[in-house]
Amino acid sequence: MKNVLVVLSLIVATYSTAQEKKGTSTVKIQTSAECTSCKERLEEKLNYTKGVKYSNLDLESKILEVKFVSKKISLENIKTIVSDLGYDADDVKANEAAYEALPACCKVGGHAH
Repeated sequence: MKNVLVVLSLIVATYSTAQEKKGTSTVKIQTSAECTSCKERLEEKLNYTKGVKYSNLDLESKILEVKFVSKKISLENIKTIVSDLGYDADDVKANEAAYEALPACCKVGGHAH
């Protein structure tokens, strides 16, 4: 049993190292997303984008976590995609036309109490 655990540990360590060598990065991007519709819109677009491994938006903090292969897509490209969907992405402001086309609930303050 001890040998099995050692082998499994080596496999996990080797896999993690291989992933880093392939240029896999994880970033956190501050967005202007407001609701579950925003979450679905962002994650669906990014999760089907070549080079993106996964994306997840935390609605409470409005932080979008994206894991991607840097040889296939850049952080700047990811931020542009977010902007083109109508949302701010860190220092990249939302595309104005895309923002205007969003439902009211997805605009800044759309869920104000």
